[in-house]
Amino acid sequence: MRNLRASSYLNKVDIGDGTSLLYSGSTQCIDLVPTEYANLLSDGNDLSFLSAEEKDHLLKRGHLTTLPGKREFEEFKNLVRLAQGKSTALDKKLKMGNLSFILTYNCNLSCSYCYQKSLGHESRVPPMSREFVDSFFATYLPQLFPKIPGNFQFTLFGGEPLLPANREAIEGILAYTRKHPSISVSVATNATTLSEMVDLIGPEKGKIQSVQVTLDGDESLHDKNRIPASGKPTFGAMIAAVRKLIDLKTHVVIRIHMHTGKLESSRRLVDYLEEEKILGHPQVGVYFAPINTFAIEDNPSADIDMFRQTFQSVAARTNRPPTSYVFLNKYLTMQDGRMLPKVKFCGLGSDIFYVVDPLGDIYHCYEEAGYKDRRIGTLSRGKVKFFALKEKYSRRHLLNIPECLKCSAALYCGGGCPVHAKVHRGSIFKSYCHENKEFIAQTLKAFFLQGKLQGN
Repeated sequence: MRNLRASSYLNKVDIGDGTSLLYSGSTQCIDLVPTEYANLLSDGNDLSFLSAEEKDHLLKRGHLTTLPGKREFEEFKNLVRLAQGKSTALDKKLKMGNLSFILTYNCNLSCSYCYQKSLGHESRVPPMSREFVDSFFATYLPQLFPKIPGNFQFTLFGGEPLLPANREAIEGILAYTRKHPSISVSVATNATTLSEMVDLIGPEKGKIQSVQVTLDGDESLHDKNRIPASGKPTFGAMIAAVRKLIDLKTHVVIRIHMHTGKLESSRRLVDYLEEEKILGHPQVGVYFAPINTFAIEDNPSADIDMFRQTFQSVAARTNRPPTSYVFLNKYLTMQDGRMLPKVKFCGLGSDIFYVVDPLGDIYHCYEEAGYKDRRIGTLSRGKVKFFALKEKYSRRHLLNIPECLKCSAALYCGGGCPVHAKVHRGSIFKSYCHENKEFIAQTLKAFFLQGKLQGN
């Protein structure tokens, strides 16, 4: 075939047994090939090692193309435009609402990297009151989600949401959910005050059914980073809280922070959790969360290899990759185009996700909550009022991030975090990549190996 070359949207990930996955960022087709083939395809356009039948197959799957670079780019842009239209139409049909309550901006820890540090202990915003909660459900919830009859996921957030001062507000939220059994409630907490809230937590409807606890690495690193004003260590208390949550038969999510140059600490934490029979427990899920400074490319190659090994080790032990990219599992079985690619990174700008704080201010992101210039709306005098920023956020998708249209992983990533793009690159209409490609590759690999081991 004339002018045949590797697609500009070709990606690969080494499986480790002499084979690799090719995954197309254009067609979303995924194929297993010898690693030697994958490397040759990625390194150049000499395709003489392929048979005519292999060339034809890879061309049909989208890993090869006959299009010139500019033409391939225009075709990809048209594909994104089509996907964006379908995604917008689908969003309007969704019947699930996601609502986060910022119960307080106060916290009993003082983590050096916290994005709320300037709010924290100096905040003059009072905790969310029971009166506010009752008024919110009676007046504002139907206005925020006019097309969603009652199917919600509520998240309790902060600051630290399980501080004793927040108890009345939590009780009000749970009282509402008892009347609406289709609503589930989760909390993101440091768990240091868990003992005062155990009666509100459990698998039953009308209780907090899922609890996320963050660990910063092994005990040494964690106790340097996640500390109270007293300076006392917190690692042991958080591990004890995880055990208590297991006893309460609730679902536990352990969020493991990844720090550039300190990935060995994450590996040691994973080993510890396995030794303590926490990792792999049926009630416990784990995911890795790079914090603001983490970028996979800034780590030494040996650390990157260790990250990959640790990632796959957790996936094998828990039967699920430690990642938020869990939707990628569907791509391994969906090869006929029925699943929409990802044209947005998150729910920013949508009509199905909001964050509400004690003042009645509305945000689209946890990391923007409390900063009034980043509000998308407010609750006032019985009405929901949205600001122009909400509409601006709704335009944050791949078509409006030109650099992403040239990225081979754009339709798996969606452009990266818009808030971090604004902070680090000056605009939400820029990409924020950092670890995204690596997480996508390792997630696909983990799901593939899981299916392979299960005989799928």
